[in-house]
Amino acid sequence: MAKTLKDLLLALLNATLILVALCLFLGWKLASTVEDVTSGLSEKLQVVAPLRDEAQGIREQLSGLRSDLSRIQEDGLVSNTVVSLRMSNTLDKLETIETKLQTVQTRFAELAESPDQLIDHAIETSADVVADRIIAIRGCGPES
Repeated sequence: MAKTLKDLLLALLNATLILVALCLFLGWKLASTVEDVTSGLSEKLQVVAPLRDEAQGIREQLSGLRSDLSRIQEDGLVSNTVVSLRMSNTLDKLETIETKLQTVQTRFAELAESPDQLIDHAIETSADVVADRIIAIRGCGPES
């Protein structure tokens, strides 16, 4: 009886040590994966930075163009009403484009300042893919 209890305790200790080793290995792999994802995201954000700067430059150019058109219209340099209407339409379009560029620039700034959203999206997407693969492996997936 004592030998059986000793063998059971020894087996329990071995199983526990194996589980601890497995958990440490999986934790190490998870940490390296997180590091890879983080470095990948930082590279992606470095690619986005020039786009953000370019959007800022375009926005400034549009703002200058809009002020030039407004000044021409206000100074009365345009005597033709058709041309004046076209300029008004162009000003409205420029305002719309400027608003869209502002939205894009704000989004770029949000991505650059908080990559948490990208990480959350990557985790959710990868979890969905893994779940779909597990369902397909088990054969429990819905038929397409």
